[in-house]
Amino acid sequence: MNYLEIINELNQELYEKVNNQIERLVGRDFNYSTNGCIDIINFGEIMIWNSEIDEREWIESKNDYEPFKPFIKRMYNEEIEKLQIVKF
Repeated sequence: MNYLEIINELNQELYEKVNNQIERLVGRDFNYSTNGCIDIINFGEIMIWNSEIDEREWIESKNDYEPFKPFIKRMYNEEIEKLQIVKF
């Protein structure tokens, strides 16, 4: 799987969605890191996914996990909702 390609696509979609509010996203984007054994996708400082604890749904009929990019979007939305709950 090409994680960098997916991260680039997600960042492009995110920037297009917020277009004139881009200053609100400074320092907040999807990024990928690895230590050679574990792959990690973060949004800013928030970990969205790592290969050690892959929470994607297993689809028996396809004998594979659910598609990666929609899963990352769903996890991102869940994390954003958690942040919105904690308001002053």
